[in-house]
Amino acid sequence: MKKRSIVLKLFLLTTGLFTITFLLFFVGQSLFLEKFYIKKKTHSVQQAFETFVEEYSKSDQSFDVVKRLKQRFYDQTNAQLILLDRNGVIKDENYYYMEIQGTNEKRLSYIPLNNILSGEEYSSFMKLGLQDNEQIYVKGIRKKDLVIPISISSSHGIWTNDNIVDDLKTYGIRWEDVQKNSSNRSLITLLEGTVTKQHLPSKADLQIVNNIDVIIQGVQRWELSVLLGETNPSVLTSYTFGDEKKGLNQMFVKPVLQKGEVVEFAFAMTSLQPVNEAMLVLKDYYVYAFIIVFIVIILLSFYYSKMIAKPLIKMNQVTKRLANFDFSEKLPYSSEDEIGSLSASINTLSVNLKDRIEQLHVANTKLQEDVERERRLERTRKEFISGVSHELKTPLSVIRSFAEGIKDGVSKNNDYYTDVILEETDKMNTLIVEMLELAKLESGTYKLQMEAFSIDSLLQQVCTKMAFGIEKKHLHVQILTEPNILVLANRNRIEQVIVNLLNNAIQYTPAGEKITVSVLVQESTVQVSIKNTGEPIPEESLDKIWDRFYRLDASRSRHTGGSGLGLSIVKNILELHGALYGVRNEEDGVVFYFTLSKFEKDSV
Repeated sequence: MKKRSIVLKLFLLTTGLFTITFLLFFVGQSLFLEKFYIKKKTHSVQQAFETFVEEYSKSDQSFDVVKRLKQRFYDQTNAQLILLDRNGVIKDENYYYMEIQGTNEKRLSYIPLNNILSGEEYSSFMKLGLQDNEQIYVKGIRKKDLVIPISISSSHGIWTNDNIVDDLKTYGIRWEDVQKNSSNRSLITLLEGTVTKQHLPSKADLQIVNNIDVIIQGVQRWELSVLLGETNPSVLTSYTFGDEKKGLNQMFVKPVLQKGEVVEFAFAMTSLQPVNEAMLVLKDYYVYAFIIVFIVIILLSFYYSKMIAKPLIKMNQVTKRLANFDFSEKLPYSSEDEIGSLSASINTLSVNLKDRIEQLHVANTKLQEDVERERRLERTRKEFISGVSHELKTPLSVIRSFAEGIKDGVSKNNDYYTDVILEETDKMNTLIVEMLELAKLESGTYKLQMEAFSIDSLLQQVCTKMAFGIEKKHLHVQILTEPNILVLANRNRIEQVIVNLLNNAIQYTPAGEKITVSVLVQESTVQVSIKNTGEPIPEESLDKIWDRFYRLDASRSRHTGGSGLGLSIVKNILELHGALYGVRNEEDGVVFYFTLSKFEKDSV
C-alpha cells in the first residue's frame, strides 16, 4: 500500500473542508440571500408604514405634523409615501385638477391631475394646450363627480394615460375595446364637455411631480384593482408591480380610519431594484472572491497541516529512536494542550525506560560476572582438586610404602623409615595449611587490618629468621633501603609475602651467589624488589607462575620446590592490598617486585 504523509492528508482534508464550507456559503447566498433581504426589507417597511398610519390617524394632520411623520418614515426606510383622499386623489399641498361642464349631463365633473401629471405623461398632457371654455372629450373611470381620465381629446390632439392602459391590459381589458366603447361600459365612461376651470402645475413644480412617477403607477394599479373588485380597500394590502428590467417595487396600502370610517388611503413604496443589482454584483464578485479565497485556503491549509503535523512527525522520529534504545533526543514542547502533554509523556517514558534498561544492564552485567565467577570457581575447584590429589598422592604413597616396610621388617633401621614418614607428614600438613590459607584469601570475605610500620625493619627481621637457609647455601643477601620508611598495610600478610618471595629466591639461587633486596621510595608508594641471580624464567611461564600448583619443571619433582601455592598466596595478598606486583628477567637473574602505599606522618 502506498504510504501517504500525514501533512498531505491534513492538507487535503482541511482544503476540502474549507472549500466545501465556502461553496455552501456561496450557494446559500445565491439561493436565499435575495429572498431573505427582500423579506427583511419589506417587513421593516411594513412595520414603519403601519406605525406612520397609526400616528397619522391620531394626529391633527396639519402640514407640519404630516411633513415630520413623512420625513421620519423616509429616514427609517428610504421609501416613498403618499396619501390619497377617499376619492383616490393624491393629497398634496397643491391640488391640481380640471373642472368640466358636461354637455349632456347638467353637472360639473372634476378630473384630478395629481395622479397623472408625472414624467412623460405630464409633457404630453401639456402639449394639448387646453384653455378655458374649450370643448374636450374624456374617456375615463367615473367615481361620483370625479373622472380618472384614460384619454383626453381636444382640437389640438389626443392624450392617453399609458399607465392605466397598461394596467387595463393586466386585467384583460384591451385599449381597442375601450376606444370602441365595446367593453366594460359599466367601468369606462365617456364625458363630453367644456373646460370651465383648471389648476395646472408650473414648470417649477415639475421636479416634485417627477419624483413620484413610479408610486403614481402603483396607485393607479391599486385603484383599478379596487374598481374591478379584486382588492378590498378597507384592509392592509401589499403587492409587487413593475418588471425585472425596469425594476420591481413593493407597494403597501392601508386605509386611514377616523371614527371607524375610511377617510384617506396611505401608500408606501420601496424599490426592490437595488437588491437585484446587488445580487448581480455579488455573483460577479464571488467569481474573484472564490479564486482569492481558494488561494488563501490552500496557504492556510498548508500552514495548518505543517503546524499540526510537525510535532507528530517529531514524535515519530523520537519513538523510532526509542525503539532502537536511543534515548539521547527529547521532544521540545511549549503548549499545554494534548500534543504538549503527549510530548511530555514520551519524554518521561524515555527517561524511565532508559533508567530501567540501565538497571537491567547493570543487573545483567552483575549476573554475567556472577556466572563467570561461578565458572572460574568451578574451574578453580577442579584444578584445586586435581592439584591436591597430585600433591597428596606422592607423600601418601611414600608413607604407605615405608609403613609396609616397617611392618614387614624389611630393615632393622626403623629410625630412617620413621623420619621419612614424619617428613612426609610435615609436608602434607604444610600443604593443607597453605591450601586453607589460599582458600581464605580467595573467599572474597577476608578483610585486612591496615597499620603503619617500617618496611626496612620488617625486611631485616625476615632475613634474620631465614638466616639458616641463607647460610646453608652460602648466599650473600644485600638489603638496599633507607631507615624508617613507613608503609600502610597489614604487617603479618606483607611478612608472609616477603618470606615466600625470599624463600623462592633462596631456592632458585645457585650456592655462593647473591640476593639483593631493595626499597625504592616514590611519591605516594614504596616499591620492594627481591632479585636473585641464576637462570631466568621462560617467557611463556612469567604469567603462569602465579597460578596455584604451577612449577617450572613439568615433572613437579618433590625435590625442586614446595607445594606450588606460595606465589599464588603472594598474588592474593597483594591484590587484597591493591598493590602492583610482577616478575621480570634480567641479564643475571630474576626480579620479583611489589608496591605498597606510603604512609605520611602529617596525614594522621
